[in-house]
Amino acid sequence: MNNRDARFLALYRAHRHEDQRNFYEQRRAECDAAHEQGVDLSAWLMVGSTAVAALAVGNVGGFHEVWAVLAVALPALSSALAAYDKLYMFDQQAKLYRDAAVALQRARADAPDLRGPLAEVEYRQVLGAYVHEVEGVFRREQGQWGQLISELQPVAAEASQAQQQD
Repeated sequence: MNNRDARFLALYRAHRHEDQRNFYEQRRAECDAAHEQGVDLSAWLMVGSTAVAALAVGNVGGFHEVWAVLAVALPALSSALAAYDKLYMFDQQAKLYRDAAVALQRARADAPDLRGPLAEVEYRQVLGAYVHEVEGVFRREQGQWGQLISELQPVAAEASQAQQQD
């Protein structure tokens, strides 16, 4: 291995491979947190609606109308929040980012500096295979976004057709 190849590997790994892996991990954490928050808040709203319905039945404090309105509003808010979570597909986004980060971790194991001493020709071949594998992860991740978007398009088309019929 020559010094130029070693510098290329260090720069590529730091500024292409690891930067992108860190991005994937951060976005996965954000999407997981958004999904968990949506599910948790939706569940708490449903628990609140049950409590408010009980208060309405008991006419606690003489606020029967207020409790009744809240008993109707809280489940609607819960449903809207669940729909928002599904619309933005936070769980699917998190899965895409998680899969890409894991694939990059696997690709790291094939880096030439982890193989031990190699002849210069063999080092370049392994380096080329490593770069090809990392770039393949990026291409697959990008292709998965196209599939995710195509899942959204039929929903958007159905919504526009429904609006046209009204």
